[in-house]
Amino acid sequence: MTVEFCGGFCSLGGFPYFGVQDKMQCFCGSSYGRFGISNEADCNYPCSGNSSQVCGGRWRNSVFSLTYPKRRCFKQSQMPSLNVSSTLPTSWSIAAQTALDCLIPCEASADCQAVIFSGQQRLCHLLRFAYPPASLSITDGDYFVRG
Repeated sequence: MTVEFCGGFCSLGGFPYFGVQDKMQCFCGSSYGRFGISNEADCNYPCSGNSSQVCGGRWRNSVFSLTYPKRRCFKQSQMPSLNVSSTLPTSWSIAAQTALDCLIPCEASADCQAVIFSGQQRLCHLLRFAYPPASLSITDGDYFVRG
């Protein structure tokens, strides 16, 4: 674990915040946190992937913010061969007649980074990350990612 690795991973989901904890844990979030700021001395564990960086402490996150350029377009692309494993939901599905029926709700959601549209099933999978979740068994269709 490094600060850059966690930040890069969380940026795939468009999250505004990320935190590293206990030397090797990475957390992505949409808010700073309900517990507020703790004593900086509580975050003193070296990162497992780079001992010169601090990766939080026991039950303490080193928190960072991410900023993004304004994105307004999608580009059709090949389906990525990588996928995301998570205990939290990383996709949701809606009925759709066309790819545009997928892209409009994705654009309206800050949590949506990519879309898989299956015309045959008339179904749209909106993805929180630019990679499909491992739990999504159907990955055929047209793939669009925010550009």
